[in-house]
Amino acid sequence: EGMPPSESVIVDEAARAHPLDLFIPLSMARRRVVLVGDHRQLPHLLEPDVERQLAEGVEQGTVEELTLAAIRASLFERLWVLLRKLEQQDGIRRTVTLNTQYRMHPALGGFVSQVFYEARGDGAIESPRAEGQFTHDLPGYAKDGAPCAAAWLDVPRDRGAEQRGISKSRSAEARVIAGEVRRLLDHAPRLTFGVISFYRAQVDEIGQAMLATGLTEPAGNARGWAVAEAFASTYDARGKKVERLRIGTVDAFQGMEFDVVFLSVTRSNDLPGQTEEQRRRKYGHLMLENRLCVAMSRQQRLLIAVGDLDFVRAEEATEPLRALRAFAELCGDRHGTIR
Repeated sequence: EGMPPSESVIVDEAARAHPLDLFIPLSMARRRVVLVGDHRQLPHLLEPDVERQLAEGVEQGTVEELTLAAIRASLFERLWVLLRKLEQQDGIRRTVTLNTQYRMHPALGGFVSQVFYEARGDGAIESPRAEGQFTHDLPGYAKDGAPCAAAWLDVPRDRGAEQRGISKSRSAEARVIAGEVRRLLDHAPRLTFGVISFYRAQVDEIGQAMLATGLTEPAGNARGWAVAEAFASTYDARGKKVERLRIGTVDAFQGMEFDVVFLSVTRSNDLPGQTEEQRRRKYGHLMLENRLCVAMSRQQRLLIAVGDLDFVRAEEATEPLRALRAFAELCGDRHGTIR
């Protein structure tokens, strides 16, 4: 507010901006606007629970479905689609795709590229850094003497199904994550760890479970817990002080990175999944690939999914859980492990 116009205006994270919020910086540009963002990741405006409530009861091919799609689409995405069409008509380049990632192990980079970008018609994302730059010595996460990049910790339904409510949780998964994160933190004091869930209730379940392991401690905030001071920060290989442990929903992780990421799948139920509405109730946020894209691209060295593997591998989950099934396959190849 009060700033003079500029020749060029660059807006970062433009795909997450509300359209009305974008109008202000756009109006400040005399000649050129550059919007930087990724419409394959988190959308603007919509919180997970709001998105779920909007989607419930919406049938395919209806006006309501078209309305929901319009609400989900950011102004960035609409401009991207429009400018790509104009490029095809007049040959003037108006869009640029950054097609190289340096954050993560190339096996994980290839997975993210194939599942979330190439499958949607985007170009491949290259991963030029060598596997040797993403090594670790975490016990239990090696195959044939080489460190794994992908892992699945199986928590079958007979150990406890999901707890149903407005926001889902699963205490069996939370206990496994709490114990495993503590074990790995003790082994690797310089590595950083992120723990992600799609559900606020599961984040709180994990935080509570970590009280018993000493990773969290009682606090006077709304959750009643916080990461324990002893695990809040560390120094990386370059001597820089960094956040050592973070626990939260996907929204708290966009733009962040950690050496190791745990993804709590949470859903494990025997609900029917034949119709589209039934699938939404059965799988919930696991069907939202923009959130999966963010959650599964925060890691550098190792991504560990924790959940009911049979639930993900069930035949009826083939299409709804396409991304998670592809990750389970990655865990079964030379770069991964299933425990």
